[in-house]
Amino acid sequence: MISFGQLVKVLCVSVIHIVLLFIIAPIIDHLFTPLDKDESNTEILMESITQLLTVSLIWYLMDKFVLHTINKYFNIHNLKMVSKVMEIITAVVLIGLQTHLINKLEYITHEHPFRLIRIFE
Repeated sequence: MISFGQLVKVLCVSVIHIVLLFIIAPIIDHLFTPLDKDESNTEILMESITQLLTVSLIWYLMDKFVLHTINKYFNIHNLKMVSKVMEIITAVVLIGLQTHLINKLEYITHEHPFRLIRIFE
């Protein structure tokens, strides 16, 4: 059972984590160009893959170093609930704020479906 003090610490860490993500996510998104429907399929695909890899790398680095340090400072690194809460927050905020990536993926899958033959025009 989690104590009230630990719950307050988890909430504080969650707020710090959310603030960090709201700062970092738009920066990542703006490193990449918005969807340009005049680009070739290959260019759109490569930009999407690159942005996904960048988001994955930042997610890993945040989890490995930043969150580990914050959790250690608050002395809550042994709670399984913390890692699950952080994973959910990261997934929703970090991915949800990647508007350029989302637009490209929607274009690829809905408006202009890729066909194996047409990928490399």
